[in-house]
Amino acid sequence: MAIKYDQMNVDEKYASILEPNLYYNPVMVPGVTFTDKYQTGPAGQIFVHKVSTSAVEAGTPGRDFADKKMADTLIPIQLNNNFQQSYKLYGVQAAAVAFSAGEEALSTAISECREGWMQCAIACLAHEGFAATATAAITAENVKADIIATRKEIVKKKGRANVVMCTPDFYGVVLEAAGKDFTPVQNDRVAETGNVGKWLGMTFVEANGAAGSIKYYDHAGTQQTVDMTNVQYVMYYHEALSIVSNFDLARIIESERFAGSLAQVEMNTGYRVTNQNLVAVRSVSG
Repeated sequence: MAIKYDQMNVDEKYASILEPNLYYNPVMVPGVTFTDKYQTGPAGQIFVHKVSTSAVEAGTPGRDFADKKMADTLIPIQLNNNFQQSYKLYGVQAAAVAFSAGEEALSTAISECREGWMQCAIACLAHEGFAATATAAITAENVKADIIATRKEIVKKKGRANVVMCTPDFYGVVLEAAGKDFTPVQNDRVAETGNVGKWLGMTFVEANGAAGSIKYYDHAGTQQTVDMTNVQYVMYYHEALSIVSNFDLARIIESERFAGSLAQVEMNTGYRVTNQNLVAVRSVSG
């Protein structure tokens, strides 16, 4: 429909700059919120050795050694979560707009795959960790005690924790309770992922992607549907979450089937909590 100013038709134009889309905070940062140390090269599945161990009991001086046989277990990481997105763009469409349609399509595909990749990592944490004992509601009055209690559960299992992956609701409670004791993280590599801060010796990360039902494939090849509705936070040691990838692709190719191009992205990844005792999932009873 033409636009008129008084009796005169005026020009109409489309902006060549696009309004950016919104995506969940990219909270998965290697060496900070997960480890990729088991990235070993071409493989569809990686097995991690874990040596069996137990504390040595004291004896009396002047005795022979009692030999113990070496034993281990294998922790499989199956690279079975595949992410794909392909945008079809006719040449006549690209020629009729002022912005670079191909580049925008590729950028969108990358962002969509990254978002799904990140949410699957959160689902893995929530599904493969152990359930924290407490299930009562968390408020500004009891949040500090709750965090300390959950940390205590990990420590009693001989573990330690340095990350608290928070839902937005829980992160808000932390901000309300911690006040000036909550120290914003200045490290650019971490801070660019969204709202991050230090409290009680741990890094608190706001994961707004920890929402709804998230599906991922576990190390056995089973698709798990993880309901995040009642999850408040996941406290863990960052090296307990392993993410390994063996393929990633981002391309714009000319099609032979039609006059135009395809903007395509593919990623293939495996997720695994390699030590459940280092990951505590705090939920409220629903």
